[in-house]
Amino acid sequence: MKRLLLAALLLAPAACADKPGERPKLAKAGQPAPELRLPKLLNAPLPALSGWQDLKGKAVVLEFWATWCEPCVDNIPHLNGLVRKFRDKPVVFISVTDESESEVAAFLEEHKLETWVAPGAGPEAFKAFRVYGRPHTVLIGRDGKVTAFTYPSDVTAETVEALLAGSLRPDEGRDSSLHADEDAGPDPSVLAEFYLARSSGAASVKYRHESFTARALTLRMAFSFLLGGVDRLDLGPGTREAVDASYDIRITAPSSGPDRKGELFLKGLAFSTGLKVSVDKREEEVYALRTVAGGVRNARRRKDFAEVSFDGVTLKTAGSSFGALAMQLDERLGLPVLDETKEDGPLEYTFTFETRDPRVMDAQLRRDLGLRLDRVKRRIRVVTVRR
Repeated sequence: MKRLLLAALLLAPAACADKPGERPKLAKAGQPAPELRLPKLLNAPLPALSGWQDLKGKAVVLEFWATWCEPCVDNIPHLNGLVRKFRDKPVVFISVTDESESEVAAFLEEHKLETWVAPGAGPEAFKAFRVYGRPHTVLIGRDGKVTAFTYPSDVTAETVEALLAGSLRPDEGRDSSLHADEDAGPDPSVLAEFYLARSSGAASVKYRHESFTARALTLRMAFSFLLGGVDRLDLGPGTREAVDASYDIRITAPSSGPDRKGELFLKGLAFSTGLKVSVDKREEEVYALRTVAGGVRNARRRKDFAEVSFDGVTLKTAGSSFGALAMQLDERLGLPVLDETKEDGPLEYTFTFETRDPRVMDAQLRRDLGLRLDRVKRRIRVVTVRR
């Protein structure tokens, strides 16, 4: 999926208190892992996972993924290699998804996955381990404590060795700002809620598994949060103004069962605005944003995600990924631009748009940032909006 670019807008985290002796309800680096129960395991010596007692003394690489998540699929060979390398070591690799066993089994017929595979995971697992997007990797040490939040591509053999040795430093990860607003959640008496109102001002977002609250957010950005990542918007006549307007949005979905915020959002949107939105996958020509042979230039790595600004000509990021650049390139080139740089950030960089010509843009990217544009075919997620 595309990593969300509004991380810098999210609110500061709230504390989470638990009774002494209980496992925390939310994962935090350096603390015992929340309870984990998985109703079904494939490729594993156990039919299910009843709790951490089943993994006592073992380190765990916990990977939250989905069959529809292209970066997840791209990282399967990497994870398979780690599984083979550490097969005789006390470490377990578990791939967790909320998709059904039948969906996962059909996928595994064409894709070999050597990790333990856990289909049908409940929302409590995703909430407990702070899963805001996929792929999402959580490293748990042999002592049962959360060590780090990361991405599968960043889990190297050296990382696993350090995890086994207990020498890996606790790390909240690049998405630490997405841990915001993890409090007790919405009023439990509210079974479901959809609220939409025109708004203006600075955007902000609060994201939980069972609820989503935003101020002054465009529907274009709301789609990215609630529909699992959007590569291209197919806007019908008379829809652009509504999609690019700013709204206050409040959504509460049932907390049991699969994540249904997106479903409630689309139904509420159709009822309140008449916009009919659908999501499907298509193979299309796109641009891939990649690094040149000499590597990235004129971009400095930062500790935290921070402000992104754009005045219509110059994009300035105090701490973001190249996904912010890809989004603006989308608008100018008329085709989706996928960030395939593998530079997730946070990065500080500036880029001034001088042209809409793809060839000239490619030359400018090579000169200014050490990036290039390649025309490729990809299977992408398309959101269609009609009245």
